[in-house]
Amino acid sequence: MRRLPPRRWRILSFLAQHGSTSTLDVALVCDVSRLTAHRDLAWLYEAGLVRRRRSEEDRTHTWWYEVTAEGVEVLRRDRTASGRSVPLQLGRRRPSLADALLFLPLLEVSRRNPGRCELFQWLATMETSAWLRQHDLAHLRADGYGVWLEDGRCLRFLVHVDSGPVGDAVAEREKRSSGLGGLLAGYRRIDPAVPVGAVLVIAQDAEREEQLLADLGREPLRARIAVTAREMLYRHWSNEQVWRLPEGSNARRLTDLTVDRSP
Repeated sequence: MRRLPPRRWRILSFLAQHGSTSTLDVALVCDVSRLTAHRDLAWLYEAGLVRRRRSEEDRTHTWWYEVTAEGVEVLRRDRTASGRSVPLQLGRRRPSLADALLFLPLLEVSRRNPGRCELFQWLATMETSAWLRQHDLAHLRADGYGVWLEDGRCLRFLVHVDSGPVGDAVAEREKRSSGLGGLLAGYRRIDPAVPVGAVLVIAQDAEREEQLLADLGREPLRARIAVTAREMLYRHWSNEQVWRLPEGSNARRLTDLTVDRSP
């Protein structure tokens, strides 16, 4: 096989670590036009390194790309030959809601506002687990870790995405609270502070957001918890979206969460 140019290596690695993705997402990650992303994906497809699929129910007929076993092996050999570690479950990861709800939107804001905004770092779920272990917080389970820079201010954050009611048969009256109890349970078991400015929680809907804030009001956590609902993230640019704090203070934009809590 011909040696892949750097951008195609990046696309292959992104697919292997983040699961299936679209042409638009690849264009955003690589900061290229949609046509260029399409050409690169088509080349990787013809080379047998990625596969593609689309749903018959999708009226946009969007292609979704995933890395193949051959593509994973190419990545594995390249990383091993260059002395780099091979990420856990390379090529076997499912797409993360945290990627769709926060990583890609923040990346787009960065592209639109060069010099003012930057998603300086993002760790997917597996890498976030490794980062937590390094800080003796292995019992925490977060969906992502990021560092956001805007107008000279920096916010380090963990993100948790509420997956909704737990179980197939949940009573209607329990849907607003089912599963929320375990979402932040790990933070109640720790004494050391979590080394981030905020822990971002994305609730499935407004009702569950209210329930979570009420629970946090009754039993506060040492870590700063900031909450919003999924639907709100679809309405605003991610850096403009406001996050609510359980202590009853005004909702804050992402960089405003860096403000110290002292009066």
